[in-house]
Amino acid sequence: MKQMEADVVVVACGMSGLAALTQAQESLNATGGGKAIAFEKSGTSGGSANMGMALLAFESQMQKEQMYNDFTKDDAFNFFMEYVHWRSDAKLVRRWFNQSSETIEWLQNMGVEFLGVYKYFKNSHATQHIVKTPGSNKPCERCASIMNKTITSYAQEIGAEIVFNTPVKKILTGSKGQVRGVIAVDENGEEIECLCNAVIVATGGIGNNVDMIEQYMGWKWGVDMFTFRIPGIDGDGLNMVWDIGGKKAKVNMEVTYNTPGTTDIFKTLSETMRQPNLMVNLQGKRFINEEIMDNTTFTGNSLLLQKGHQGFTIIDQNIVDYYKEHGLDYITYHHGITHMDKWDEELELYLNGGTIEASGLSDLHDGKDDVSSGQVNFWKFDSIEELCATTGIDEKNLKATIAEYNEMCNGNMRGYDWQFTKDHRFLKPITTAPFYVARHLPGGYGSLGGLEVDENMACLDNDYKPIPGLYACGNDTASVFADSYCFYNPGSTMSYAVNSGRIAGMEAVKYMDSDDFIDPED
Repeated sequence: MKQMEADVVVVACGMSGLAALTQAQESLNATGGGKAIAFEKSGTSGGSANMGMALLAFESQMQKEQMYNDFTKDDAFNFFMEYVHWRSDAKLVRRWFNQSSETIEWLQNMGVEFLGVYKYFKNSHATQHIVKTPGSNKPCERCASIMNKTITSYAQEIGAEIVFNTPVKKILTGSKGQVRGVIAVDENGEEIECLCNAVIVATGGIGNNVDMIEQYMGWKWGVDMFTFRIPGIDGDGLNMVWDIGGKKAKVNMEVTYNTPGTTDIFKTLSETMRQPNLMVNLQGKRFINEEIMDNTTFTGNSLLLQKGHQGFTIIDQNIVDYYKEHGLDYITYHHGITHMDKWDEELELYLNGGTIEASGLSDLHDGKDDVSSGQVNFWKFDSIEELCATTGIDEKNLKATIAEYNEMCNGNMRGYDWQFTKDHRFLKPITTAPFYVARHLPGGYGSLGGLEVDENMACLDNDYKPIPGLYACGNDTASVFADSYCFYNPGSTMSYAVNSGRIAGMEAVKYMDSDDFIDPED
């Protein structure tokens, strides 16, 4: 067995692990020196954050320069805690938010550039600090990968080490329950025992482990849940910490929604079918104010209450023609679809079973979004009868719903949604074939939570006491989001990853010089 030693070992080098590694090495350098090592099972750093774009901060210099001064750290804290009904660790949330603006400066000092500060949807706060892509002046998918490369280079320059293609298999503990090292396995199958004073777990949750998703949340991936599946995010860290007595925290999903077969692939079709038009369930009845569709968490939550977790957006040819002439009702920075120029091209390609070369987030749908695989969730119909026969929507109820909806749009109701109070600007009747239908299902970016931690990111045992020398960060610990991810503060996941990683790195080094330190050899 190969032997190694370090002061701090970081288990996995995704976004939170990379931040933890970098901060730990900085802290070690500032207190006399030492070594931080990360073991990463893949061949690259950054993990799922390489698919991201931005991280949240409050009261940053960029927000001040863009005159976003009306949402302070105090405002953010109070808003968030009310949003989660105080089902989050308030001390951790407060520490995260207070540190967030300084973290932007921390990244800038390494050489990370930001494009600016943005909203995610019309009612969200302007908290997304989007990473700048060289040569571009607009938000780009995967731009956070540039940030991750910059952090990785900086971490290595200051003395940190990343051992790639080497997953950690076990956390070692001493006679007093303290952490004393890890067992990893390199790409040649040789075991490595790395002894250390502190371990930081940052393995990213269970987003790729369909069995654990069903076990802990009750959803069958690919049937009624369509989250991104990032290879390697299989719950390794959760199981290792649980095995040595770490307390389990509730595991949830960062629920959003998507349309398997179009989302992130046929982007014009997808964005058109995510506009605030008529949506029904399998019973043929409305169930939401479609105006909320730009808040993807609220829409995903609503879908989870429906039969089969399904909802169907229906538009007609008149609505398509309206969008071609006037533009979409909602435009997001995320997908950047501002016009309908590619509608006809994408429509023909999709209906004929064609595909578009995978790019950006579409790489993560693991075959479920490939039309040729038989996963069809977008259709064009010449009649309501044909629509219902194919989708399984109750025909009698749907016809009644459409008649009622049309009356709200331009009948005696004169633009008043008496049922769910949708803004009259978004009331467009369904009258003229062909009809276009998209089936939406719950999705998301990954799991949240699993390990109980305190505001110092120390892993707790079943008696809520810190396990000496053991810390965790990122999605493994992200129960702060409670039951519903907060898209009102966009950039939260990456911000939590970076800031919780930094906190873990700071505290792991502090632990070694504290009265609580227990020698790993004891």
